[in-house]
Parts: sequence; C-alpha cells; structure tokens
Amino acid sequence: MTNTPNRSVERAFRIVDELSENGGGRASELAARLEMPVSTVHDYLQALVETGYVTAENKEYRTSTRFLEVGHRQRHRLEVVKAVRDELATVADETGEHVTLLIEEHDQAVILAVQEGPDAINLFAYPGARMPLHATAPGKAMLAHMTDGRVAELVDQGLVEVTSRTVTDPDVLLEQLETVRQRGYAVDEGERIAGMVCIAAPVLDKREQIQGAICVCGPESRLGETRREEIADVVQRAANVTQVNLDYV
Repeated sequence: MTNTPNRSVERAFRIVDELSENGGGRASELAARLEMPVSTVHDYLQALVETGYVTAENKEYRTSTRFLEVGHRQRHRLEVVKAVRDELATVADETGEHVTLLIEEHDQAVILAVQEGPDAINLFAYPGARMPLHATAPGKAMLAHMTDGRVAELVDQGLVEVTSRTVTDPDVLLEQLETVRQRGYAVDEGERIAGMVCIAAPVLDKREQIQGAICVCGPESRLGETRREEIADVVQRAANVTQVNLDYV
C-alpha cells in the first residue's frame, strides 16, 4: 500500500476523533463505526495508550488530558492571545455578555479564549471549538479581510446550512463581506445558534493581515439595534487595542 505512514496517521486520528465525539468506547464499537478490523483498531488504541493520548479502563478507551496540554501550550504561543491581554474581560464587563476570541484555522473559525459577562448565556463554548466561517460573525469578520481568491476557494467548498438563517447564497455572503469592510464589524442573527445575535470585529496586524476576531454574543431579546451599535463600538475598540498590542508582543 502506498503512503503507508500517512495512512497510519490518518487512521490514528480517525480513532481519536471518534473517541472524542462519543466520549469513549470499546475497540469493537469503534471498529464497527469506523468500518475497520477490531484487531487493527485495538493495535492503534494500544499505541495511543502507550503515548499517553488515550486512557484505558475495563476495556473502555477515552482520550486523555494530554490533548489539553498540547492545545494549551500552542494557544499561549500565539501572538494574538498575548496581545488581547485583558481586553476580553473588559468587553465582558462592559457588555455583560458572552465574549470570545477566535482565529481561522483549516478553513474554520476556532475559539481561542472565552470570557463570560455577568448576564452571559452559557453557550457551551470552549477553546478549540470549531465552526463554519460563513455562519458566524467572527468568521465573516475574518473572511472580509482575506483575499478574493481565498474567499472564492472557501465558497467553492460549499456554504453549509447550520440554521434556517444561515447564509448559503454566495452572492449574499459576498455582499455581507463588503458591508463588514465598510462598517468595520460583522453581525450574525441566529445563523449558527438560533435566537442569538453575535457581533464581531476583526483583529488586524500592522500589515493589515487578519489575525483573528473578537466577538460578543447575546440573545436577540437583549440585542436590539441600539444595543448592537453600542456593542459594535466596544468590540471595535477592543480589536483596535489588540492590534496595537500586536506591535509590541
């Protein structure tokens, strides 16, 4: 078989993903879901246990906290995390809502940090959570500052419908991205989470390259037009401070 090493790595991570998504499982269960021989799955699981990335108890396998260690280290190496400093806490205090810092990675928006204000709704958001760029305010804030070619590539992959409000028409999305560039922030109204409004501002570096986005989310009932404008001002200010900090990280 060609590309055997690549194939082995792919299989190992398929098993890891399956364990993570289902909270664990036995070798036979994993083999059935992945359509792989039980003996093969068992060998991979044993290797993952030996490296410390999977735990085993009573023949039940689960991903270990080693992944937290790896992710935590990488997150703190990113300049934008250092640059945001206390801005997320300030935004959470001023808005009272749910605040996140996201970056783009592998064509998705990825949460790096979360801060909850006193009135924040629990959205089960955590560092490492991924979501479609086109269906989120922070994703649109970042897309608006990517090259036309990059945006076209992402659109060609398909605009998946997450909720009934998700924008799936490429022309509508491109119009929205132009609006984002003009006013300096992006909005999504229940496009990823029904009933929630999210407002995000892009974080750029001194070369005007996109480094991430700061986002505030709250229920539609609390985020009317006037409040949205107030929150937009807050997130834009925080993004600007973060951009300045990037020059001195």
